[in-house]
Amino acid sequence: MTTTVRMLLAAAVLMLLAGVIFAILCLRIYAALLGAGALGCAAAAMIHRGRR
Repeated sequence: MTTTVRMLLAAAVLMLLAGVIFAILCLRIYAALLGAGALGCAAAAMIHRGRR
């Protein structure tokens, strides 16, 4: 696994963790935005992994 894929997956995991924290604090809009960003990072990692 390349460094780029690892970094994108790490960003996705951290965004999901932050989204959970915002959801607990009842800040649903920020949690939803972080969830969308996490899905985007995960999708980019899967696309980048499949290029080779």
